Amino acid sequence: MKKVENIENLRIFCAVAALGSARAAGERLNIEPSNVFRTIRAMEAEFGLTCFDRETRPMQLTPDGKRFLDYSKRIVELSDAMADELGGADRAGGVIQVAAPAGTREAFVVPAAVEYQETHPDVSIIVKDLVSGSPDFLSSANGEANDVVVTLEPTFQLPEGTVVRRCGKEHFVACASASYVAKYGAPVRPSECLRHAGLLLHLPCRDSVEFLSKGGETEKLEWRSRMAFTSQLNARDAMLLGGGVIPDMSWALCRESVKKGEAVVVMRGWCRPDRTMCVVSPGRSERKVRVARFAEWLAARGKKRMREIDADWRRLVREAPET
Repeated sequence: MKKVENIENLRIFCAVAALGSARAAGERLNIEPSNVFRTIRAMEAEFGLTCFDRETRPMQLTPDGKRFLDYSKRIVELSDAMADELGGADRAGGVIQVAAPAGTREAFVVPAAVEYQETHPDVSIIVKDLVSGSPDFLSSANGEANDVVVTLEPTFQLPEGTVVRRCGKEHFVACASASYVAKYGAPVRPSECLRHAGLLLHLPCRDSVEFLSKGGETEKLEWRSRMAFTSQLNARDAMLLGGGVIPDMSWALCRESVKKGEAVVVMRGWCRPDRTMCVVSPGRSERKVRVARFAEWLAARGKKRMREIDADWRRLVREAPET
């Protein structure tokens, strides 16, 4: 059989293109690097192409290599979809690519993945960082397709066939460390933030907040100084170190710090609107038995977690007396 007619060889090519290294691709696929090199060279010889610039590290695709990759990915995805759809229950095992932003990934997705694999050892879960909030978020940074994405409900039109499973409302609060409040005081409303340092979030699924609202009133946020983060976990660390005020921290990621007295909710009642946390799967992945089962299970687990988080928010934030 010619190399290009072998689906597994196309899969090897896609792995090398994604990882930029034959050695890394071999480790992922459990294949000797020498066999990876031989496969790539044979495919290039068959078509008379040079697909990789081997002088760069990591290896980069040539223009011909990019076109070859486009076709290869489509062939591999179609082959996998055919096997999954026609294989029925026999295809309940296999790989699931799961993406989520930092914070949600560590606090929810990773523990869930560990729990799921304990009872589904035939499933291999790859957990990845969600780095895009645009319509291409169903693919990862290296172009690999994501089967399941845990994120705030997108505000843009999703591709036809995408399944969105809603888990519950995500609340946002303004918070600072107890040590910061003891040293600088706590702003009561956004207009008072001119005397404070702001820790601002630039995340894949939401932009940095510029206004906060309370009832029917809205005020603009302005800061004495600013520090920006692309990870809520890093912003939370800076906040706990006394770096300033986060105006729109996910309650799910700061509630334990508030419970322990390490963090304080400030500007109580002033917030950005709630968003809905979702488990999203593209149609091509939903047709896979293992993905549909996992996404449904993950959403049910997410709903339970969001109810617990909401109960804490009502008790510690909405119904707590002003301090």
